[in-house]
Amino acid sequence: MGIRFESNSLLNWTNEMGKFLRLLVDEQHVFDEPSSIVFDKAYDEFFKKSRQFFLTVTDEALFSYAKEDLEVEQIRPLALVLMHDGLKSKDVQEQQILFLKSKLLLNYVMKETSSFAFEDYGYLATIDGKLV
Repeated sequence: MGIRFESNSLLNWTNEMGKFLRLLVDEQHVFDEPSSIVFDKAYDEFFKKSRQFFLTVTDEALFSYAKEDLEVEQIRPLALVLMHDGLKSKDVQEQQILFLKSKLLLNYVMKETSSFAFEDYGYLATIDGKLV
């Protein structure tokens, strides 16, 4: 298991994404905006796609996007953003879609990298508990 450092930009991107995820996980409300706006910005800024894209994309197209447009290191953060977006979403149908896509990506990245974090199993259990 190793970390690829292709440039300082990848390291900077990882640090910024980590800050964003810590804000979501720790429930720190430093944003004055509704959470849907925060997630819209996160999708646009970090993944160069709209939130609507992730809600409507097919599983095959999502895998294709993850393989072709994202670095391997970006897939797990995307899965976590999808999961947290689902936890914050008020629409039950949106929640289910976001949870299923998050679960697919978490399983995919564990298989693709042949590595896992024990907390990923906790995330998968959370997702399974929320899926009806």
